[in-house]
Amino acid sequence: MKWLISLAFAACFGAAPSIAQAPSCAKSEAACVLDAAWSAALILPDEKRARLAQPFLEIANLSGEANLVTFWEDRFDQATRATAAYPDYGWEKAEPILTSKGIDALISIAERRAAPLSFGRADVLLAAGVKLRDENPPGSLKLNSALLGMIKTASAFEKPNLAHAAAELAMARCDNSRLADAVSFTDAPDNLRYAFWRQRISGDAVSLLSRVRAIDNDQDTRDVRRALDGYRAILEFGYCPDAESVIGG
Repeated sequence: MKWLISLAFAACFGAAPSIAQAPSCAKSEAACVLDAAWSAALILPDEKRARLAQPFLEIANLSGEANLVTFWEDRFDQATRATAAYPDYGWEKAEPILTSKGIDALISIAERRAAPLSFGRADVLLAAGVKLRDENPPGSLKLNSALLGMIKTASAFEKPNLAHAAAELAMARCDNSRLADAVSFTDAPDNLRYAFWRQRISGDAVSLLSRVRAIDNDQDTRDVRRALDGYRAILEFGYCPDAESVIGG
C-alpha cells in the first residue's frame, strides 16, 4: 500500500525517483522530520493518524518555530497542549541515596535490588546518570556501566528495560560505544528511536528522512511514534558537542 501512495505523490508532483529518495530537505530540520513522519502516517486509518496529533505538535513546539507550530495545529485542527510536569520518580529515589551515601552505594543497592530500589532500578540509575552527566561525568559513566552490567544477570522480563535505560543514558552522555552495546540487548535494536539517538551523536538526523518516509505499517502508530520520540532527544539535548564523540573511553 505504501508504494501506491508514493507513486501517487510522484504522479502529482512529477518527482523523479532520485529526488524523491534524497535525504536532504530545504526546510528546517524539525519541519523535515515532521514532513517525513507525516508521509509515513498517511497510510494509517484516519482515526489512528489522528492519535498522532500530540506527538507531532510536541515536536513542533520543541522546535521553537512558531510558524511550524501553527502549521501543525492547523493540519490537526487542534491546539498544542501544555506538557504536563510529572514527578521524576527515578530522581526522587536516587537523590537521597546519592546525597547521604554516594554513587557506589546507589549502584550496590540497585544491584542487590534492596529497598528502596526493589523495583524501578533502571529508572533510578538512568535519572541519576542524566543528572550527573555534566557535573560529574565519571560518576555518570559509572552508572551507565552499572546498568550494562546488570543486564547480564537480569530476568528476561527486566533485561529490555535495563537495556533501554542504558541506551538512553549513553545517548545523553554522547557515548556511541555504550549506546551500541545497550541497544543490542533491547527488544527492537533496529527501530528508529535508537537510530535518531545514534544521529544525535553523529550530528546528522536528516540522513534518516528517507527511512522515516519508508515506514510501512498501515495499522499501528508505533513506528511513527518511535521516530518522533527519537528525534525529541535531539531537540531536548541538542547534538553532541563534537560529532562522533565518545565519552568515557
